Amino acid sequence: MTLFSKTIKHFRPLILTMISAYPLMGYQGDLDIYIQKARENNPALKRAFNQWKSADAGITAARGLPNPSVSVGYFLESVETAAGPQEYKIGLMQKIPFPGKRGLQGRAQKAKADRFYFQYLDRQLKLDHAVRSAWYDYYFLRRSHELTAQNFQLIQNWDGVIRSKYVTARTGHPDLIKTQIELIQLEDELSTLENKKAPIMERFRSLLNDPDIDEIIVPDSIDIEWVELNEKTLRKRIQENNPNALSAQAMIDMESAKLKRTQLNRLPDFGLGVESVTTGEKEGSPVSGKDPLVAKISVSLPIWLNKTKSDINSAAYSLNSAEAGEASIQNELMAELEKVLFDLKESNRQIRLYQEILIPKGKESLGASEIAYRGDKIDFISLVDAQRRLLQFEMKYEKAKVDYLKAKSKLSVLTGGE
Repeated sequence: MTLFSKTIKHFRPLILTMISAYPLMGYQGDLDIYIQKARENNPALKRAFNQWKSADAGITAARGLPNPSVSVGYFLESVETAAGPQEYKIGLMQKIPFPGKRGLQGRAQKAKADRFYFQYLDRQLKLDHAVRSAWYDYYFLRRSHELTAQNFQLIQNWDGVIRSKYVTARTGHPDLIKTQIELIQLEDELSTLENKKAPIMERFRSLLNDPDIDEIIVPDSIDIEWVELNEKTLRKRIQENNPNALSAQAMIDMESAKLKRTQLNRLPDFGLGVESVTTGEKEGSPVSGKDPLVAKISVSLPIWLNKTKSDINSAAYSLNSAEAGEASIQNELMAELEKVLFDLKESNRQIRLYQEILIPKGKESLGASEIAYRGDKIDFISLVDAQRRLLQFEMKYEKAKVDYLKAKSKLSVLTGGE
């Protein structure tokens, strides 16, 4: 067993427990329930789990001896011997591979099982991330609908004020038309937001494999738990814990064992067996009917050197491919890390910008615009602009929060659930 396999065997329960427990450490209780339900019901995750268990169950068989063979022969023409005529014979033969072959077969199968195990963990982490992303999308959709509906209500209130002004001839007809146009636009935005609900719901049902879900429970607001971004530490965690990276290492271990096993094909296999010859009765013979028992040994002859060389070359290329694949995966993971770090930093910056500066300034601007409009110092379109600007700030703030949480979730996939 290689150092890699021993390490995996030692840490496998810890890795699985860590990944399984990760979402339950979050603050969104309802989201935790959805994630657990997806893990229990998602058919793609079940398929990955059964692939792993199937490969794991094959380790014992890979290390075992081949099945013995039984041979039966019948003499078409009896062979007369001193003991009598030989009629038929029965033999039992056990093939024994050259020492080391069975161990390498078991090592290759163990590495294959490890590879499927890490693919299963990767599938689980990505499923968790997909559920979170859909949940965050639904939260943002709901908050966008709420903010747009609030804006619609405010415009409706201003519509009443404008109508009273219009009746008393304090304002012109254009302001009334602008109010109605703004209300129509907001109604259209609300309809669009409502129509966006269906695809998110269907994606969520698919992830949880539950067609009966008709509503997703989300909170009124989401708080942010900031994550420490130490790039050196994150790179180390990815190399040590990322399921794709570990799967690539298991692939190298499997191909290495296969190459060594193929190289042993140049050495012979052995066979041990016994054979019994049934002898008929011979009249007048004192040893009549004695059945001789023969011990047998066989040795295979690996004489097809070109075939063996071809198999070795093929296995060597497979190992080179696995090593190149591992390097490629590491490069891709590091590139993904840089993208996630950018998303985290950018969304962090936007959250603080909107929360601490733009939204307070937008509210201040809207308040001043309302006072100015009531005093006939600005036109209605200026008031609408101030209100729409605040709405955009609030929606961008919610979008930045969702983007941060999605990037944080993606980071957990890269670091293997940490």
